[in-house]
Amino acid sequence: MRLPSGLVTIIAKILRGKASSTEIGKFNAWYDTGLDSEWHVQDHKKRDREQVAAEMLSNIQEATFPNVKQSPPKQHLISKSFSVAASIALFISIGALLLGTNSSSTSEAIETNFLTFENTQGMIKKVRLPDGSVVSLFHNTKIQVAENFSENRFVQLSGEAFFEVKRDTLRPFRVASAHLTTEVLGTSFLIKNVADQQQIVAVKTGLVKVSDAVDSIFMLSPNLRLDYTNEAGSISGIPEDDPLFAWTEDVIVFENTPMSEMIKTLEDWYGVYISHDLTDSNTCQISGTYEKQSLENLLQLIQYSIPIHYQIDAKNVTLTFKNCH
Repeated sequence: MRLPSGLVTIIAKILRGKASSTEIGKFNAWYDTGLDSEWHVQDHKKRDREQVAAEMLSNIQEATFPNVKQSPPKQHLISKSFSVAASIALFISIGALLLGTNSSSTSEAIETNFLTFENTQGMIKKVRLPDGSVVSLFHNTKIQVAENFSENRFVQLSGEAFFEVKRDTLRPFRVASAHLTTEVLGTSFLIKNVADQQQIVAVKTGLVKVSDAVDSIFMLSPNLRLDYTNEAGSISGIPEDDPLFAWTEDVIVFENTPMSEMIKTLEDWYGVYISHDLTDSNTCQISGTYEKQSLENLLQLIQYSIPIHYQIDAKNVTLTFKNCH
C-alpha cells in the first residue's frame, strides 16, 4: 500500500513541530477516514486500535504534564494537538512510516540541509561521522550527510563507499543511492552506485534492509550481495575470493583486465595522468592481486607478465605497449 501523495511530508513536519494548522487538519481528516481494513495493529497485549490509541494518548498527556494528575481521557476534551500526537504515535506503531520509507527519504532530501564530503582520485578518503560511524569513500565518490546527523542519520551517496556503522537502535542509519534506500542499526556494508552500472549492496557484518521505489524489500545478512537494475534485484552469496571489498584494505585486484581498464584503474588509484600508445588491437589482459604497492613498484610487477615500458615524471606517466601473444 502507498500513502496518499503529500501525506508523508505533512507527517514529517508534524513530527518536527513545523506543520501549519491546515496541514494538521489534512492529517486528521486522513486519519479519521483513511485507515481501512488493510491496516492492522499488532499488539502483544491483544488490545484493539482504540485501546492502543487511548493508552498512547494517556502517555503523551502524562509526559507533557508530568505533575498534573490525569483523569481517563475523554474524546471531547482532547485538544487538537493531543489528537494529532496520538494519531501519529499510532500511525508509527502500525508501520505506516515503514511502508512510506522511500517517499519519506525523498521529502527529507528536499527539506534537510546537508554537509558534503567528496573524494576524487589518488587516495581512499575516510570520513568519521558525529555518531562514530566511519565511511570510506572510493575514487570519484561523494556523500551528503544531514546537517543534524546526530538526530537524523541520513546519507545520500553517489559513487562507491564502505560503511562501518555505529550501532544505535533508536536512530536507524539510512543511505539513499539512486533508486535504493539502505537501512541498518549497526553493521558494515558496501554500496556501489555508479552511473550506467547496476547498483550493488554487499554486507560484511550485521543485517541490512534495502528497499526500492516499487515497494520491494531485500534483507541481507553477512556475505550476501544485492545486484539491482531496471527495478529488479537479485541476491547471491559473496565468494571468499571475491574482490568486492579489496579496495577497502588498500588492495588492487585485476581479473583478466584489458589494458584500457588497467590504465583507468591506475589513474584513479594513484591520481596520475597516463599517456600511452595503446591500440584497439592490443589483446593483453592482466590478472593479479597487489597489496599496498607504490605506483613504481606496481608497474615493475606488471612488467613480469605484460610487455610494457614505463616512465614516471611526477604526476605524469608514459606507458609503451607491445602486444601479447
